[in-house]
Amino acid sequence: MAKLGELVEKINLRKYPPFQYFTMMVISLTLLTNGGVPLFLTFLTSTKGWQCLTDQCDPEKNLCEQTNLTDADWYSPASKATDKFLKSYKVYCGYEGYFSIISSSYFFGFMIGILIGGKVMDKFGRHKCIWIGIFVYCFTVLMHAGSKTDFRVFGVAHALTGFMSGFIGAIYVYQSELTIGRLRNLGCQIHNETFSIGMLYGAMLSYYIENFALICILLIVPGLFFGLIIAVWIPESPLWLQVNNREEETKKTLSYIAKFNNIKFLLEEKIDPIETKADDTVSALFSFSKSTRRTTIIFLFSWLTASFCYWGLSFNVGDLIGNLYMNQVIICIIDLVNRPINYYGVKRMKRVSFLRACNVGMVVSAVFCMIPYKKEIFPGFNITKISALAGRMIADLYFTTIYLYTSEVLPTNVRGSGLAICSSTARIGSIMAPFVIVANKVSPDINFTAILVSSFMCFVMYRWMPETHGKLLPGTLSEMKDLVEGKVKSNIIEMRAGDHVRLLDSESDDDESHFAVSQA
Repeated sequence: MAKLGELVEKINLRKYPPFQYFTMMVISLTLLTNGGVPLFLTFLTSTKGWQCLTDQCDPEKNLCEQTNLTDADWYSPASKATDKFLKSYKVYCGYEGYFSIISSSYFFGFMIGILIGGKVMDKFGRHKCIWIGIFVYCFTVLMHAGSKTDFRVFGVAHALTGFMSGFIGAIYVYQSELTIGRLRNLGCQIHNETFSIGMLYGAMLSYYIENFALICILLIVPGLFFGLIIAVWIPESPLWLQVNNREEETKKTLSYIAKFNNIKFLLEEKIDPIETKADDTVSALFSFSKSTRRTTIIFLFSWLTASFCYWGLSFNVGDLIGNLYMNQVIICIIDLVNRPINYYGVKRMKRVSFLRACNVGMVVSAVFCMIPYKKEIFPGFNITKISALAGRMIADLYFTTIYLYTSEVLPTNVRGSGLAICSSTARIGSIMAPFVIVANKVSPDINFTAILVSSFMCFVMYRWMPETHGKLLPGTLSEMKDLVEGKVKSNIIEMRAGDHVRLLDSESDDDESHFAVSQA
């Protein structure tokens, strides 16, 4: 019998398989919308730096206290959109608290959405859940524009947007199952690169466009366009189909991928069935075996640490140059530069070694942040700020790599819900970070001490984690158990003379195409 993982590798064994690059780009580009939406409320509700246009106003007083003023007598220099938004919703009249709650509702909705979405994806499939979820997500973004000046409608729209963002938050599971081993690292970097570009996209729309409804429409255009392409041209994950005993659909999907790659694929034997049990749920990660339980606990702590360190260090960077929009541009550029570093680091050092190197980097960054030397080395930058910025870059590398690594260890039948639980745990880390920073008022450097200790603990725990470089994705809990216990060796995919795989444009049916490609 043929192993499905090997068949997927073989039908993509061209040097530059078109299906792989098409899939990676299309799925990743939907994140242009997903990256931009969470930020635009932050930009639009910025009440800092309002300026008078007449001599009648007092800059020291709240605008609402100055009853003699009209909206024409003042403006917000942040952007035209911000100025119009503040005046429409009268945020400057003490309603900032409402929007703080609304912003929090997005992240609360995200946590619920990703837990439900991961479970639904594991039960009903990746493909339909993703493209339908993207369209519903875009509709919830449009609801913001229809709220007019009603806080309640706006709040519901933002919470629903967070929920749907979480629901499709496990989209990388879908991408990773369609991507072959040697390109999975590249796919992960493209995935996160487009998210950073999406944040930049959202910031620029909020800065240059005055019409709030138009901002919402432009935010969803990438999601609608690439969501439609996913619905029409990208198939269901063959790994998910086989785990759910849909062999005929699996064969049709393999044939479609092979044809997309201009390769003729003739399967003359049955695909090795993947045996699953009814109780193979995400909770079984803790009960199946001691090794799967240990691995899952390490993953949960790693995700919490990644988020906690990222936000804990980000809060200590503060304003880079004082302008909210330019700060975001600089941060996005830093994230974009990080991706090539991430790609080549993982490629050279493999997954586990790179993660442990990031742990060391965050420990060193935390130590330097605690050095009591406050003199500015560069204008506006002392050693704490420089170290925090460097640590944030390392935490970003760690976060991206843990995303890639987790999807390669968790089995197909619980990959969506397993990644969802890890992502929810990460949100706990981001919630903890501000409170730990507040604790610095009681005792200095509590935040950096917590980052140092948690990063060091991750470094030690990764001693027991398996390397996934060059290995096929596990389909079941049994295969995950074999992987984490070191029983799975590197799978070097090589064409055999008897395999019926040839280029569609070859001149003869006897003209077999042979490839020998090792995974990376």
